Amino acid sequence: MSPLRRPPSDLSGFPTYDLTRRELLYRLHRAEASPWWFSSDGSGRFDLDPPRGTCYLAASPVGAFIEVFRVETVIPEPALDARALSRVVSPKRARLADCTVSKARRFGITGAIHTQPDYELPRAWAAAFARAGFDGIRYRLSHDPAQREVGVAVFDESGEHDYAVRKTEPVPAEVIDEAWQRFGLVVAPTPAG
Repeated sequence: MSPLRRPPSDLSGFPTYDLTRRELLYRLHRAEASPWWFSSDGSGRFDLDPPRGTCYLAASPVGAFIEVFRVETVIPEPALDARALSRVVSPKRARLADCTVSKARRFGITGAIHTQPDYELPRAWAAAFARAGFDGIRYRLSHDPAQREVGVAVFDESGEHDYAVRKTEPVPAEVIDEAWQRFGLVVAPTPAG
């Protein structure tokens, strides 16, 4: 895979994705917390520096699942029970930098932006996109080896927001089954005591 370079100073003409308020997005999060958390501590691939932050969402429920349970292949049932799946829509129409299309290559984007474990350069790209007026980034989820699952990183002020949520529920059985069928992730029941 080609290495990722630092972003150019001019991102004019970078491919865009128009995220509408009708497009459903998904977030797997701690059940007691809001799905609308905008991280700025550097732990996320595209975290902006404070006072800005980034909220990580997926285009599908299973995408949200694999991004949370990214290390384990056997997931303890209590870890799953502590989570909820939320369906949300963007609080506003958003213009995203689309890093999933081939035309992004001419600006220096490679597949490494989606997968490299060191977040320094992806965070530099996020900062450059924010300066260029983008509302976030469309990217491939790194924990899908086939690179079919898509993520959306939305920019806003850091911290928790009270944006609308369409539905929050325990992780549905069909999402757990799809994670097992496609990715080999298994939820291990708590042994009877």
